[in-house]
Amino acid sequence: MGTKTQLDFASIVGLLLGPACVLGGQWIEGGALGSLVQLSAAMIVVGASLGACMLSFAPSSLMAAARDVKKVVASTVPDPFELIDRIVGYSTVLSKEGPIALQKQISKESYPLLSTALNLLVSNMAPESLLGVLERRFAENFRLNSAGADVFDAAGGYLPTFGIMGAVLGLIHTMSMLDDPSKIGSGIATAFVATLYGVGTANILAYPFSKKIRARAQTEKELDRIVITAFKGILAGQKGLALRQTLTGGSPTPPVALVKKTEKTEKTEKAA
Repeated sequence: MGTKTQLDFASIVGLLLGPACVLGGQWIEGGALGSLVQLSAAMIVVGASLGACMLSFAPSSLMAAARDVKKVVASTVPDPFELIDRIVGYSTVLSKEGPIALQKQISKESYPLLSTALNLLVSNMAPESLLGVLERRFAENFRLNSAGADVFDAAGGYLPTFGIMGAVLGLIHTMSMLDDPSKIGSGIATAFVATLYGVGTANILAYPFSKKIRARAQTEKELDRIVITAFKGILAGQKGLALRQTLTGGSPTPPVALVKKTEKTEKTEKAA
């Protein structure tokens, strides 16, 4: 029951297209691509922004941001219908074969909150305590899944600011060369590379990364809510078809695909 990794090809293309268009525009205008490579500008913009993020966030949030980069180009969350199928299957095993048989299947479950819920269920924990643990884990999961987005949001604000700072430093250096007018033009061009780095990195990488990570976090939040709704039903005695109907039609925040399938089912039932 391993979770499949699904590549987000739109994100991969977007990740390549943004920088390619910037470089392509520079080339079409007749500018030398090498003129955009400035180590000092990169150090000021990227290094200072990284330092500001390290000062702003706890190490756990910084690690979450590094971990969540893969969420930009790939998704590892299960399809909601597959998750519901597994939950209904577990409820059937529990009702027909008992907790011992269910316990043998838990090690194969890959979705974290569902695995936790199943372990708590077979440990014979009181229903109120079990649901309390799941609700706390639900809130903590959403916080951790959103932590990386918060870091990239902050970076999107820091990068242009330090880009301007790099430009100012470059202009200060250029002003010291006023006795040699032939160097002023290239000096000013070099100074503004820092601004390009700051604005470009913020809008091509930092803000899009934040939005995609936040979208992934919202998806996982919806799946976690399905798990909690399912175990409320299981603890209330629901199983099989009744449980499936609760999850496909009664989830508080169902995914869009789930809503569409539910609407289609309702239309079919009304027509019948």
